[in-house]
Amino acid sequence: AGARHAFETYLYVQRVEGLAPGFYRYLAFEHLLLPLHLDEAAGERFTSAFRARDAVSQSAVTFVWAANIDRLTYIFGRRAYRYAFLDAGHVCQNLYLAAWTQGIGCCAMGAFDDAAVSDVLHLDGEQEFAVYGATVGKAAGVGPASYGKGGEM
Repeated sequence: AGARHAFETYLYVQRVEGLAPGFYRYLAFEHLLLPLHLDEAAGERFTSAFRARDAVSQSAVTFVWAANIDRLTYIFGRRAYRYAFLDAGHVCQNLYLAAWTQGIGCCAMGAFDDAAVSDVLHLDGEQEFAVYGATVGKAAGVGPASYGKGGEM
């Protein structure tokens, strides 16, 4: 909304070759992953914060998009929250498209304990708060190679 870039992307990496398991923040301008912490106990708290615990525990990476609401409210006022939730869907749809082209699975998740996710990611829960999450990882019959072989769109 308004090209305000209200989201920060956080990743819980578990099974990615070349990356240590743990929590990262994506730095868009630098196109880098900033390691936050590699605490196993935090990973257990994070996983248990999601209703779909198995999806998180078995994923290669779990993405969480946190809205920095000040980036929107100073222009859009109370409507900022609506735009944040709409934009979260757009951001996640792009992850679905990227995952599909790589032949990996993606599952969006909105059912999580806000306070627990905020605690693990060190978000204040008011000015910056988790809006949406998604897991990615290997899945059978996903991507362009499966098109026309039971994976019709």
